Parts: sequence; structure tokens; C-alpha cells
Amino acid sequence: GGSLRLADVLQRGGVHHHVPGIDRASVLRAIVERLPLGDDEDPGLLLQILLARESTRSSGIGEGIAIPHVRSPLVFPGMEAIATLSYLASPVPFAAVDGKPVHTVFTLISPTIRGHLQLLARLSAALLDAGFKAAVLRCAGCDEILAEARRVEAALAHKHEAHDRAAPPRSGSDGE
Repeated sequence: GGSLRLADVLQRGGVHHHVPGIDRASVLRAIVERLPLGDDEDPGLLLQILLARESTRSSGIGEGIAIPHVRSPLVFPGMEAIATLSYLASPVPFAAVDGKPVHTVFTLISPTIRGHLQLLARLSAALLDAGFKAAVLRCAGCDEILAEARRVEAALAHKHEAHDRAAPPRSGSDGE
């Protein structure tokens, strides 16, 4: 099975600079053209699904960043999970929550719903990390983004382990 670590799926999908487009549809088309799809995958179908999902509700999360298909995952059974980070050549209105045009788009594609939710959780956690977010906002290249993603995930893994060890079952008395 393919890894669902954010750094690994981003490495597969890549970081793309100067992605063209004047609106959501043309931006999404340009992103799909850059996806590392296998011979069996139909970019036209993928684009149709992205556009259909996108038309129902905004995917902008604020600060110029959008994650299309957030609530309705792109699930392609048999495909490896991939994530792409696309910096747009010029900001495009994506009907974001804060009304600001979008300059950065993350695209997630997963073989399962569960995988999508895991990936989304990891990406959301990374975007809450000041270092990762700063790298994204300054259009850092692939190596720097991957390094930040690895750092964030290592910190998260460490936190989860510490939490698991430090959470004894609660009883009436804490044995003071």
C-alpha cells in the first residue's frame, strides 16, 4: 500500500509554480494536466468531477489558500494517493470564506474515503503549523515544502505517542 504521509503524497504529486488560469474551471484544468496520472486514469473525467464538486460550494479556506473537494473526496480506487500544491500565476476568485482571491491550491486524490480523511487531517494540521504555512505562503519550492511536511508530521507523531502514554484511564480518585 502507498504511504499516506503528507510528505510522500506531495512528493508524488509535486509542487507546481505559475499554474495558469483565470477562473476556477481553467485553474482546475491546468492542475489536472499536471497530475501524474497513470494510463488508466482519465484526466477529463477527473476534471469533470472536480468541477462538479467545486460548483456546489466554495473550497477556499482563507488567506488565499483553497483545498477543492474538501467535503466530497476525490476517490479513485486503485490509484495511489497523491497531493499537489499549485501556486497560481495570478490570484483567482474561488469564493473563499474571507472573500480573498486564491493564489494557492492543494489537490488531494485518494483511493479510499478513509485515506482522503487522513490526508485532509494531515494537511489541515500542517496548515496550522506556522513554519509549513509560511513556506506555502511564500511559494517555497518542493524540497522546502517536503522538509516542512516531514517536520510537522514528526512533531505530530511524537505528540500522539506522548499523549497515548500520558493518558491513564480516569478513575474517581487520582491518587493524590
